[in-house]
Amino acid sequence: PAVTLAEAGRIGLAAEIRNASPAQTDATNDTLATPVEVLRPPDLVVEAVSAPKQVLVGKPFTVSVVIAERNKDVGAKATVTMSAVPGASQAIEVAPGGATTVEFPGVAFANAVRVDVSIEIIDAAPAETDVTNNAGKATVDVTKNELPVEQIVLFPSLAGYGAQFNNHLYAPITAPFLKDGQTRDVETKIKELQPQLVRIFYNDNWEENYDGSHPSPEVEQNYDSFVHVVELAQQTGATIDISYQNLGNIVRTDSRRRTPAEAMAKFADALEDLVKHKLTNVRWATVGNEPNSGAVTLDQIYALYRALYAELVKRGLTGQIQLMGGGLVENAGNPSRNHYEWMKAIATNLGDILGGFAEHVYWNYDDPGRLEYRLRDTYNLMNKVLPEGQRKPTYMMEFGARGYISCGTKPQLRDRYYRDADCTEIWRTNIAAFQQLWFAIASAQLGVAGAAKWDAYWAIYDRTSINAQVYWMTGPPDEGYPLMPTYHAMSLLFHATAPGWKILRVEPWADDDSSVTTHGIEGHSSNDQPEQELVAYRGDNGQLTVVGLDTNGRSLNGASSDPPSAYSIGGLPSNTAFDLTKWNETGDGTNSDPVVVWSNDAGVVRFDVPLQAAFALTTVS
Repeated sequence: PAVTLAEAGRIGLAAEIRNASPAQTDATNDTLATPVEVLRPPDLVVEAVSAPKQVLVGKPFTVSVVIAERNKDVGAKATVTMSAVPGASQAIEVAPGGATTVEFPGVAFANAVRVDVSIEIIDAAPAETDVTNNAGKATVDVTKNELPVEQIVLFPSLAGYGAQFNNHLYAPITAPFLKDGQTRDVETKIKELQPQLVRIFYNDNWEENYDGSHPSPEVEQNYDSFVHVVELAQQTGATIDISYQNLGNIVRTDSRRRTPAEAMAKFADALEDLVKHKLTNVRWATVGNEPNSGAVTLDQIYALYRALYAELVKRGLTGQIQLMGGGLVENAGNPSRNHYEWMKAIATNLGDILGGFAEHVYWNYDDPGRLEYRLRDTYNLMNKVLPEGQRKPTYMMEFGARGYISCGTKPQLRDRYYRDADCTEIWRTNIAAFQQLWFAIASAQLGVAGAAKWDAYWAIYDRTSINAQVYWMTGPPDEGYPLMPTYHAMSLLFHATAPGWKILRVEPWADDDSSVTTHGIEGHSSNDQPEQELVAYRGDNGQLTVVGLDTNGRSLNGASSDPPSAYSIGGLPSNTAFDLTKWNETGDGTNSDPVVVWSNDAGVVRFDVPLQAAFALTTVS
């Protein structure tokens, strides 16, 4: 019968013949002894399961499993199964006391959820002594987005986000519309906004009375208003660009035509005066507002910039003030004046004295793909068309969402109306705020150094603009300078980022996220699919901010009835507290109070945001 031994080891087995009948003639060979090695059955164990702690939706990865045999006497064959992929299994053979590594490549998950990847050993032969250790698992946090371990720096030092400040806030043309104390009120609101990058016009007719239409004391008051507005920008902490607005006197044909040297000498006088007043945040100067849309020639632009640079050199201001070139619109319908031809010419002929290039972008609120097209087309121009040695940091120094000229029985006013039942003015809407914040995010995704919204507050530039300006972040003074949804949306961005921080890519990022899908006449869209758009910023001391929204909300002016957009962001520092603030969470166009959310041990944060809203997730209070 079968013999079963309870313990392993080396034993002796002896056989003996006893009680032979009749007695044997030789009893010396009635016994026989032999040693026997008793071996333990195998014990296979899942010793380790290795998988990424966090991975993107749809991104393949490898699960690595170590299987060991512990009893060290007998090897075994078995099958290893993995739960993450139905039917996934591999046959193994493990030597006595040995180990083998099994890999399951190409594992991917379609949903952004936390997944347990389970491993099991089955069908071991010979049978094992212990099957309780035949299973193991690893947890993988699957996310829609992540900051990759190897940072992808889109721009090394953010210049900032901000707005245009109207240089005539304190001028006689604006004063009749203001009540006592209203300038102090708007000053307080703008300081609380904390813009980082501010553009301010200088107009030779208004601030110098070159055309003779602003006699004393008005011209002095206009200039004082200009200086006062620069002081206001300085008090907010913003970097300031002074833009020489009017080029009409350069191209006029009468005896009062102005030479570039004369014009730039007076402009340089104003810049020097600002610096002498210790307005040292003036770091940029630009010549011309959208010059490729007017009558000025490229040769005149070259002469103006060369003359201004010479004046700055003479005054010792080149270390204080850089020159920004362009300030262009697309103008795609004019082959000789479109932004491609002009920027290539400016880069070739002025690149030695310019520190950056600027463009202006506007779009109709019901064609928001246009904003993506313009950003991508400008990216293509600045980073692919221009030779590498001519490239400069890119700035968006004007942008805004346009409305319609007419709506219902309302008076016709350019770019004014959102066509809802009330014909709401576009600057009052959540939809404009959403798209303008989206523009800032999309510009950062393409490595734009900074962007300034047109414009910060209600004031009057000149006699033609009383009813022409429709892009304010505050409402008019007769309503008490109310804060518009755009004010709150931009404030979210301004307070969660800081100049000098790196702009970082948030994965995934595909070629079609930056490709130009159409090109040509103004009005084309990029036709990008609606999706979550995110960008990140990191400070030198470890500060981290992620800003985002879901462009499925691009056409919503009220609160969405659809399920919120679920965000899952990996690659964050683990077990860390973040402030989460949402803009327009309830559809009222304001910012929610921040709430604290924690990243888990895999460095993942999950939260929901309504489709009409945006968020800032930051380590900065």
